[in-house]
Amino acid sequence: MNAPDSALSKPSSRRLAGQSVDFESRNAIENYIDGLNQRAPVAHRDIGSWGPGGRPSLQLALVPMAVLEPSSEQIFLAESQNSFVLNMRSQSKVAAGSHYLVGLVLSGSVSLTLADGEFVAQAGEGIIINPAEVERAQFAANSHFVEFALPRHNLLRLGAELAPGELSGAPEFTTMLKPTLAQGLLFMARQAAGLLQSGESAAGTRAMFERWMEMIALTLLHQQRAAGSPRDAHMATLQPRSLSRALDYIDANAQSDILLADIAAAACVSVSSLLRQFNEHMGQSPIAFLRQVRLDRARAELRQGDAGLVRDLAQRWGFQSAGKFSQAYLRRFGERPSEGRKAAR
Repeated sequence: MNAPDSALSKPSSRRLAGQSVDFESRNAIENYIDGLNQRAPVAHRDIGSWGPGGRPSLQLALVPMAVLEPSSEQIFLAESQNSFVLNMRSQSKVAAGSHYLVGLVLSGSVSLTLADGEFVAQAGEGIIINPAEVERAQFAANSHFVEFALPRHNLLRLGAELAPGELSGAPEFTTMLKPTLAQGLLFMARQAAGLLQSGESAAGTRAMFERWMEMIALTLLHQQRAAGSPRDAHMATLQPRSLSRALDYIDANAQSDILLADIAAAACVSVSSLLRQFNEHMGQSPIAFLRQVRLDRARAELRQGDAGLVRDLAQRWGFQSAGKFSQAYLRRFGERPSEGRKAAR
């Protein structure tokens, strides 16, 4: 593929060269969905209706992250075509996640219920979401949909470069993508997926794959930032690799009992160097950044509506008491945890 698709609104018969599978009977489709619910309980999926006439069908093509993360079953890019209405309801009680999802509708439509409202993406449009914030999703019959995972660490690192000291955690985006932006993202994602299927050396593949991920992240940071998010007129130089490692470590271990020395060890630098890099590039200390990430995760869990007692939520996210957690929550979001819970109802 040498150029972006000329029209996302036209159904495409092109399939990815990854792991492909077709189901052409109700029984086969139902068995697959039941198995998927067991393997991936973060969401519950069910068939709303079988659609207008014709043979039931589900076509899937998957590109896994296996080349880059041999021990992971994470899927980078998935393409699906379904003849039936598919409903999904979030089952996750933990708001943490290492990826955003970017979805692109090639035909049909996808409806989403998020904490901040209802959204419908038609053919030619796209969406960007934090999976933890999705309450419900519905794929219309005869929809053709592509989605890919966008690592949070790219957004954390590059977002901090674009607005040093002003971002805490990953930046927020408006949910709906314009057709022209969706078209460009689809092209870049397919190029990145092609690298994962190329069979070339892992080191070379990783370097090129990361460049595509950075291009996607920068495109979104420039064109899709939510209203009110800070921007810079120019892009700074890339951060040190050690800082990227520190951000990755914090993102993956925010719910664990980690110390400043642990972050420095993961970044392969001294504590003093780590403090200097965070102050220079992030405008805050590593522990302050960790606290903000934890608060973001706790808030997302609260907004799911099943966080349990505030005391338990505070302990789960590394706060010594419910009182200290509530004070920090109020300073960060301008509301108390109890108010955040009410807003989610």
